[in-house]
This record gives sequence, C-alpha cells and structure tokens, in this order.
Amino acid sequence: MTHFTRRGLCAILAVLMTLGVLFGTLIVPTSAKDIGITNGTGSRGAFTVTSPLGYRVNLTEPFVGFGFATPTWTTTTAGYDVAAYYWKGSYKATIAEEPFAFQEFRNIKDNSTGWVTFDEKPAGEYLFLITNPIGSLGVWMHANPRDPVGHLYINGLEQTGDPELNLRFEGDVSAPFAPCTPSTDAIDGNHQSPPEAELPADSLINTHPVMPDTWVFTDGLGRESLTNADVGDLKDDKTLAMFYWTWHMNFKGAGAYNNEEFLKKYPESIHDIDHPAWSSVNGCQLFWNEPIYGYYAEDDAWVVRRQGEMLANAGVDAVLTDNTNGTFTWQSAYRSVFETWAKAKADGVRTPKLSFMLPFAGGADTATQLRALYTDFFRNGEFQDQWFYLDGKPMIMAHTSGTGLNKNDMMDKEILNFFTYRGGYAGYVNGGYKNAFGQWGWLSITPQAYYHGTRENRKEDIVEQITVGVAMNHSYVYDCIAPMNGIGIMGRSYTTNNEDRYDKEGDEASKWGYNFAEQWNYALEVDPKVVFVTGWNEWIAGRHASWPEGYISAVENAMPDQCNDEFSRDIEPSKGALQDHYYYQLVNNARRFKGARPIPTPSFKATIDITADNSQWSTVEPYYASYIGNTADRDAVGFGYTRYTEYSGRNDIIGSRVARDDEFVYFYVECNETITPYTDKLWMNLYIDADQSNAGWNTFDYVLNKTAPTADKATLERFTGDGYASEAVGEVDYTVSGKYMQVKVPKTMLGLSGDDFTINFTWTDNVHDADDMAKHDETDYVYSKFSGDIMNFYISGDVAPGGRFKFSYISTAANATGSTETTPDTTPDTDPTPVESETEGATVEDATEAPTVAVTEGETKGESGGCKSVMGAGAAVLVAMAAAVALRKERDE
Repeated sequence: MTHFTRRGLCAILAVLMTLGVLFGTLIVPTSAKDIGITNGTGSRGAFTVTSPLGYRVNLTEPFVGFGFATPTWTTTTAGYDVAAYYWKGSYKATIAEEPFAFQEFRNIKDNSTGWVTFDEKPAGEYLFLITNPIGSLGVWMHANPRDPVGHLYINGLEQTGDPELNLRFEGDVSAPFAPCTPSTDAIDGNHQSPPEAELPADSLINTHPVMPDTWVFTDGLGRESLTNADVGDLKDDKTLAMFYWTWHMNFKGAGAYNNEEFLKKYPESIHDIDHPAWSSVNGCQLFWNEPIYGYYAEDDAWVVRRQGEMLANAGVDAVLTDNTNGTFTWQSAYRSVFETWAKAKADGVRTPKLSFMLPFAGGADTATQLRALYTDFFRNGEFQDQWFYLDGKPMIMAHTSGTGLNKNDMMDKEILNFFTYRGGYAGYVNGGYKNAFGQWGWLSITPQAYYHGTRENRKEDIVEQITVGVAMNHSYVYDCIAPMNGIGIMGRSYTTNNEDRYDKEGDEASKWGYNFAEQWNYALEVDPKVVFVTGWNEWIAGRHASWPEGYISAVENAMPDQCNDEFSRDIEPSKGALQDHYYYQLVNNARRFKGARPIPTPSFKATIDITADNSQWSTVEPYYASYIGNTADRDAVGFGYTRYTEYSGRNDIIGSRVARDDEFVYFYVECNETITPYTDKLWMNLYIDADQSNAGWNTFDYVLNKTAPTADKATLERFTGDGYASEAVGEVDYTVSGKYMQVKVPKTMLGLSGDDFTINFTWTDNVHDADDMAKHDETDYVYSKFSGDIMNFYISGDVAPGGRFKFSYISTAANATGSTETTPDTTPDTDPTPVESETEGATVEDATEAPTVAVTEGETKGESGGCKSVMGAGAAVLVAMAAAVALRKERDE
C-alpha cells in the first residue's frame, strides 16, 4: 500500500470511530466495588497485543479480582492468558516469581472482560500481565496520559500508556491508587544498536550451500536465463531490495474478488461507481488477480515460507514492508514473516533481511510507529540476524524531522541513535530530489530519480539508491499522478517510446514487462549500490468514488494503486495470464545487477554401480543442493475465511548428482528422510532437458516415472510436443536405499553420445493438479493426477530446484577426461528456435524494450544465450568449449 490509499484507510477508520469500535468515550464504573482505570487523559484506542503486556499499579486497599477488557475486532477465535504478581522491584525479578493468580481465556467475545478472582490480597504494588496472545487481541489504551495511574510494560520495557485495567474490591473505595515506587526499569537513553549479525559457520547456508544464481530456466515466454558467462562474477557491493506488503492479515475477514475477471465481465463498470454489478462485491477486497497461492493471509506460514524461497532464489537481499499509512505497523504479520523466515534460514534458505517503509513525512504517526517497532523487537535484539543494515546500523525508511521525537526523552534518544534513516520520498517525477540527502524513493517514472543518500556520496558522485517499478499510477497524457484505471496510465506495457502499446496490442502486451525492462535498463546504466523494486505482493485494488481530488487526472470509481493485469505492479506469480513471467524477468535483471557464480564444473567420468551404496558418489561433483524442510502441510485461513489446505509434501528432496561414462548417464537424488515406496502415486519424477531447445514440455524432453515404476525398473518417456503427452522410450534400471535413489540411463535413450553435452534437469515428487483433491486413506493423503500445468510446481509436492528452475550439468571432453582434445559432435543441434522479434527488422532502440536483458544489435526476445552460453570454469574448459563451438559452426556452414 502506498500513501495514495491513505484516504481509503482514513475512511474505514472514520466508520469504525463512528461505530465506537476503535475509539469511544471514557467509561465510568457502574459498580462501587469494580474500579476501572478508564479515566486517563489522552487518546483512547484499541491497542493490538502480540507480546506480553503488563501493568503495574500501587493499590491503597485490599482487592479480590482483576480483569482486562479485550477488543477482538468482532472475531471469536482470540484468546490469552493472564497472571498477577507481587511487585519485586523490577519487571524481570517480578516475573521470575510464581504468579499468585493465573487463568486462560479462549474464544472470547469482543470487548468482554476476563475476570480473575481470588482470596483477598493486601494493599501494595502489583503487576498484572497478559501473555500468550492468540488471534486478533487488543486492550483499550490511553496512549499518552498526562497523569498516568501506573506503569505499562510491553515485552518487559517500560512504556507510556494506561491500559484499561478493572479491579474488584470488597467495599467502596474512593482513592484506590497511590503513586508507584521509583522504577528500576526506566530506559536510560544509552542503548546502542548491535553490530550486524554474522552467519554462523555451521549454518546450513554454509554447510549445505544452495546456489540459485547457477540455476538455469526458460520462462513461459521462451526467454532464457542469464548465467555467469553473460553477467560476470558476483558483486559484493550491490543490494537488491523489494517493496513487500504485510497487510494481508487484518482485512482477511472480508471476502476476495478477482477484479480482472470482474472488469472483463462488466467493462462498462470501470468508471461507474453506481454500476449495479458492484453491489455483488460489496464487503469484498478486490484483488487485481488471484495470487498463485490463493487469497492468502500473512499468518499462512506455508505461503510466507515459499515467498522467502522465491525471493532468495531471485537474489533479493532485503524487503521493506509497507507501513506508509497512519500508525499501522501490521505487527502480527511482520512477526509471522520474521518467525517463518527464521525457520527457513535454519533450513538453509538465505531469506531476505527485513526493514520498514514508514509514512512519507515526519509526523506523530511516524513517531508512534518508530516507538512501537523499537520496543517490540529492536531494543531487545529479537530477530537481529534478520535486520537489514546500512552503514553499520539497522536501516529504516523513515523521516525523523517533524516527528516530535525528543532527544531529551531517553526512549526517543535511543531511537534517534539506533537506526540508519532514509526518509521516503513519495513523488514519481524526476525533479531535484535526486540530490536530496537522507532520502530514498519507492517509485519513479523513467528516467528514474536516484538518491545519493549521504553528502559524502554526493560529493563523490556515488548513487546509493534508485527505484525500478513494474508499472506506475501516473498519466502520460496529463503528466501527473493518476489512478490505475485512469487515462493514459503507465502500465506494464508502457515505455517512453511506445506509450499506448496496450491500447494497440491488448492483453498480450502485458506479459512481456516492457516498462519493467526499460526501468531496469536505466537503473543498470546508473549502477547504484541499491536497487529498490516495486513490488512483490500488494494485490489489493482499493476503490474510491473519485481520486485524486483536485487533479485533472481524477476519475470516478478510482482504483489508485492496482486495477487489473495491465495496470498493476506486483511480481508475485498469479493464476491469471501473467503467471510467473515477471518473476523470471526479475531473476535475470537481478543477475545483471549483482552478477552470478559460474555453473559448477563436473568431475571426471565415472562408472556407477547403482546396486552399490551411495559412498561411491562422494567424489562425484557437483552436488546440487536444494532446500531442506519445505514439505510441510498447509492448513490456513485466507480472505473470506476460506480454508486452504495442501498435504502433498512427502519426499523432501535435498540434493542430487549426475555422473557419466561412455555409455550411461547416472542420476542420484537424496531426500531428507527415507524415500517412500515406489507404489506411491506421482512418485519421484525426473525431468530432463537434453537439447536446450524450447521443444517438448516446458523445454523438458524426457520424464521418468510418469508411468508407475516396478521395484527396479522405471520407464523413460519422451514428450511428443503435444502438451504433457509422452511416449515410452524404454525401461531403465534404478535402485532405492533409504534416503537415496540411483538411476542408470543409456545415453542413446537421451540422444546423446561422446563427452560434449549439456543436461538440465529437475526432480519432483507428488506434484499434482490443483483440482486433484486429496483422498485420505488410513495413513496419508493421496493425490493421483498431474496433467502438466507447470504452475503447480509452485504449490504442491516438492520440486528441486523449484518452479521453472533447472540444475545444469555441462559435460565437456576437458572436464570428462582432463584432455583438451574435443570429441566429434554427434549431438542434436542445440540451437533453440528463436522467439520472433516484435517487428521484422526491429531496431536497437526497439530491442531495449525487450523484457529480458540489455541487448546488442540483432538480438531478439528469445536469444539471450542463457544456458547455451560458455561457463566460466577454467581456461582449459573455455578453450575446449570454444573449439567445440568452432567445429559445430564449421560443420553447419
């Protein structure tokens, strides 16, 4: 969400205020014996509880009970535990003791008070604590009381605020509260940010290194991967950041509706706020299209884990969440991300670091968010290995001037010194702001504004940050901000020299990412330290009566930030026509920006006895590692309380190897646990691309185990070119022992001979059709059908390496035998059929709009080289491969 949706949220808040849901008048106790701390001064609102919240008061009279009033935002699944303690001088010492009262509350009603009663306790100081918050739970809070009754603690840190605590006395009490004793928990203003965490030597990221920048692919449009040969070695001074939305949590009670489908059905409704068809979606959140994972919520750890892997595979180093509206930090959502990615990182996933983009101006909202984030986890060091650092401190995209943060206040002093700040600049037009200090952008029209960040960088003409957008809600007709369903919008297919391409070419133009390519090309020309991409997963298409007010570009029934396939800016794959096209475009451009490691070089030829144990593979290189621990079940509630389930995670594929001799190619695969029986459905499929062309099924030529195997024989099948249809080539031998499987395939079956060939391959297990519902037998869920939609590689079973990615095994005479002599080339022609250029005789200027890479004269959309390119694997290998290419050219000519 951007600042452009602020009006929508403010409207929602206004309604809630009217209904008395978020704010209300002060409550006067109606019982002489029940006293509530409800007379505090300052704003009163519902404060979300996601971590331990305690309140210390000094009581002047004996009492027999207490309770907190807890809003749940109309949900009925929230819960919490409460405890009461005798105060022991400090928060830490107090909770180290056993509470004298404790009670659990589950499935509570909205705004109910959970009373805990006990035998009479004497006057004195007490701590009342809410712990283990479940679901949407809050307390009523006076955020800035001028005369606080007690001391508030959040996560053990003393804060400002009076929560509404109710107390029960035996008799009438006129003055129940006395001042508390001086606190030993007060913040002293001296806390400093810790150094950036280093990756432990025993991390699986080091000991089980997954190298996604060495994987190859051909995307759904025929565009091929760039490799080290195309982009050079990794650069250690480049950071790729991604705008990321965590707001898919608080709104999930609303239903979800596909706006792309709606507008196709009712095109005349796009600028008609009163069109009768809109009544059918009242109360729903409009999505510009359906995400590949369904209309998920951010507490769906199964989805968040997959997002972490996809972003890591693309080379994304950091995500900045959207906190640009009011005081919303989406705390429960970002905690879900932190916790899920912490587990993924422990499994060997180099998940992105996390930071936050706060409001686009200094003000009280920014100060509120900074205090909330700081006290929730920054100060106590929680999730510290996942913080995004810049210039030696945790980085946060926020303004500090105009916020009211006071360096004489000890908490504010710490906050001001704790972070590296970059204020967010909201505008899209490349004005003088590129020279401003201490700012970053989030979106810009081409040529994009860039930011030096510091005076030192400006002095040395070093660009710190530039933005790259998928699309912009800006009108090229009126040259100003506009809604995504406005006039002349810079959508996905827009470029500066082809503004109205979408009007001329329609939906097909949306697939290619022309605007994304143009923005990447300019960003790479500028060559900054940080590229900030907008964005990953906003999805929501907010709808307003009119927007933007006062601008010539305003339209009725305005959708400011997202609308449909063309006029949207998310990269996360969708179930619609865009599929995963933008994801692989991101991957290639990330490699252009950051470089890539060479594809690993195979070890010498070896003959494998597949009936022997796996120790013979210990010297076979490379080991193609894939992620551990990503086969968990999914059982989560999304928008509209739709329940999403997936139980197909079975054999967790964690690594593989390939070997060859003169007659055979041998495949080895390792799972995290014992491989299930061969009688399972959809069991241990091996997909092989033997000629690096676009033929076959999604560039794969062969598949193993599409037909059910026997105990020691598997059927190898060749794709016929008619979708997922295939025909048997022959049977091959295989063995399974515990966690390991070995397969022996004659080269002739794959159309190979000699030592010079490339095999790209993928292992899968239990990938199934989306509508293949699990049938539960006595022991497990059973899926039985896969018809060939490769998008199911993202959402079912296990896939190594993942999605459309493939491991690449490049055999040459040099790395097979150590010889620099080449063997005669008898393999099929590996040159792919090129994808047609946009127009016959396209110019270099036209080509720069192609959505893959910067191009040279004569290139077309599908001719990026990719997995056909020579890999940087040593001078001898380069010479040998160059000689092989020369021999092939001589033969072909």
